Amino acid sequence: MANFFYFIKKIIRAILPHRIIAFRRKLYLEKQIKQRLTKKKKLSFEIYLVDHCNLNCQCCGVFAPIADKKFYNVEKLENDFKRMHELADGKINRISLLGGEPLLHPDLLKILDIAGKYFNKIDTNIVEIVTNAILLEKQSHEFWVSCKKNNIRITITKYPINLPFKKIERKGKEYDVIIKYNDNSKYTLKTFIKHTMNIAGSAEPIKSFRLCYKANNCTVLDDGKIYPCSATSRIKYFNKHFKVDLKACDKDCIDIYESNLDEILEFLCKPVPFCRYCDTDKWVFDLDWAVSKKNISEWV
Repeated sequence: MANFFYFIKKIIRAILPHRIIAFRRKLYLEKQIKQRLTKKKKLSFEIYLVDHCNLNCQCCGVFAPIADKKFYNVEKLENDFKRMHELADGKINRISLLGGEPLLHPDLLKILDIAGKYFNKIDTNIVEIVTNAILLEKQSHEFWVSCKKNNIRITITKYPINLPFKKIERKGKEYDVIIKYNDNSKYTLKTFIKHTMNIAGSAEPIKSFRLCYKANNCTVLDDGKIYPCSATSRIKYFNKHFKVDLKACDKDCIDIYESNLDEILEFLCKPVPFCRYCDTDKWVFDLDWAVSKKNISEWV
């Protein structure tokens, strides 16, 4: 069924001129500008447990195909989660454990316990694991028990690869663990976005921010700092692989140990200097999944 809907979307994209699709997407993004510029009352954030991945996707928004093999340090993670618990005091909508592929982390069970300790005592099921599901069927009894104990739900991003999704869903029911799919549809297959970057850094930050679906939405916690998006927090991999120098500075993030929640929420509803590297009006949406060739043309 998922392949059927994927096929229909491909037909629509083939029939409609790209400029029409792009224009409709831009109108949709413009409708959300007010939301991006409005300070939120609660915080949602993502944390990349693993920088690398067991898929190699073109145009990956977190640069996983060109990232180092790296795992989030568990001790640092506990310190950061403890601080976020102190800061937010229940004012958290969602926490996403991401990658790369988060199921690759060797200390995942410890991380689930830490997440449950600091957050799900306040409000159940605000923590989710976002996975490509390749390793999900192979997870141990202890993994499923930990998800249930810590009120952690599983969100599957469905790629056009053959996986036993019904079996995985039955496993979730067996352990009473919530399993859902990105876009809230088991019939939607993953497509990709080319996040066209401006290497010269000559884009207008406010314009980039206003048209960015990540702005005030895809907040990243990384090593004690809050970043407005994955590009600002992980640009080091892009710079290293392509031997360029897109400069992130202190004003592109905010230190959680030197700020309060109100300051963080205020920071997130404004553009940062790094926004000058994003040509958001040139982003290309709904690209078919394909294997990355690790070519700079996937991001520029």
